[in-house]
Amino acid sequence: MLDRVLPLDVLGMIFVLAQWPSLARVSRAFYAASQSAGVRARYCLAEFGRGRVLDGALGLPARRPQMTRPDVVLLLLRLGADPRADDQWVLRHACDCAGPWTPIVRTVLHMRHQGSRHQGPNRMPTDLDPVSGWRGIGNTDVTSPGPLLIDVHDGDDLALRIAAGRGHTAIVNILLDAGADAEALRGEPLALAAANAHADTVRALLGRGADAGAEHSRALRSAVLCGDANTDSVTALLDAGACVHAVDDSCLLAASYAGDGSALAPGSPPPDASRAALLAYATTDLPMHPPRPVPAAASFMRRYGRPTPRLPATHVRLVRLLIERGADPNACQGRPLAYACARGSVRTAAVLLAYDADPRARDDEPLRDAAERGHVDVMRLLLRAGASVHADDDAPLVNAARGGHIAAVHLLLAHGADASSPAGVRALCAAARGGWPTLVLVLIAAGADSTNPEFIACAQRSRPVRAALQM
Repeated sequence: MLDRVLPLDVLGMIFVLAQWPSLARVSRAFYAASQSAGVRARYCLAEFGRGRVLDGALGLPARRPQMTRPDVVLLLLRLGADPRADDQWVLRHACDCAGPWTPIVRTVLHMRHQGSRHQGPNRMPTDLDPVSGWRGIGNTDVTSPGPLLIDVHDGDDLALRIAAGRGHTAIVNILLDAGADAEALRGEPLALAAANAHADTVRALLGRGADAGAEHSRALRSAVLCGDANTDSVTALLDAGACVHAVDDSCLLAASYAGDGSALAPGSPPPDASRAALLAYATTDLPMHPPRPVPAAASFMRRYGRPTPRLPATHVRLVRLLIERGADPNACQGRPLAYACARGSVRTAAVLLAYDADPRARDDEPLRDAAERGHVDVMRLLLRAGASVHADDDAPLVNAARGGHIAAVHLLLAHGADASSPAGVRALCAAARGGWPTLVLVLIAAGADSTNPEFIACAQRSRPVRAALQM
């Protein structure tokens, strides 16, 4: 009650003096009043002025951050604080925080300019307009006469982009009701919501006219990067008309490259290469990790948002969804399978093979890449699907030996790779150059020519190999 009956200067003194806890022993009423939102708001008005109190750089947020509370800010607005200070800081901050700040968004978007007696009620507001010219605080009729005091299009609809990127669906709807553009910056609100796995916000924007196919389905390409946990957003975008083939099937390429994420390998591939067996193998005990934000898609959030680091996401379910919705598993001459195999994503490779991805694309590039990196489970999957160990003049054996992958070499030899061929000599030389004595002995035991002059020269340069061969 004290904040309603006492003059402003007295309230300011109460606030300053009551910061001393010992005052509570003298006057509990004054001490309690100093902690109220009313006293705090009036003190801030007296300290900073109505035009600067909501300035994010010079006013209350910068100088008295502990007082920047929703109840205080809401009362400041009702007392006439200028919501346009610092490029509408209060609107941007409320869109970022949401929760108890949502009524503040609604309040500032209902504030209208009353106009002057000489210029008429419909003139546009300026930064020099007096506080007495504002009206409509608390008025819920946004269609009432007079222009809005707040410009929802300021900064290319920055408030809407912040709210969409943060997933504050209620605020997004409020801003759209006030006239914000769902297609700002060529569809960035939708792309930001999709990139941060806010499916409800994606659906809200699509329902209010956002174009899922804008900028070559930019929102879909952003949503795919979040992984399987963003399946709802991807489905909504595809249902709304996003093109699954955008930018040369880049969605499937990105999902295949990301692959299994941190998912554990599901064990030995099934002997049955049927679609049902491969899909069951790929999805059994598949974890669902939380999505990973993509700061590159939301550069402004480095200032206004706080993305949280998350675990690497799996993309196995998304690969399957995209293919079932029309993506080509052999796009770019079989690049999706090559990406998955090179990364060791055995589950993703199984899904691609289940939908007829060609294991022999580009002269068995998937097998060659998997052998070079020692991904034995992927190699087993490819060999059962028809890949050849003799591809590109027995290149898989040479690649596996170059990386020192003994298990991969054993697998290739078991499937018919010939160590006594010229490729076997190349593999032997590669193992010697890498300093892999155990692998050298394995290849020699399999028939590789240890008397080859090139191999002897390579072996002489490696002390471990010389010791193993007793040279």
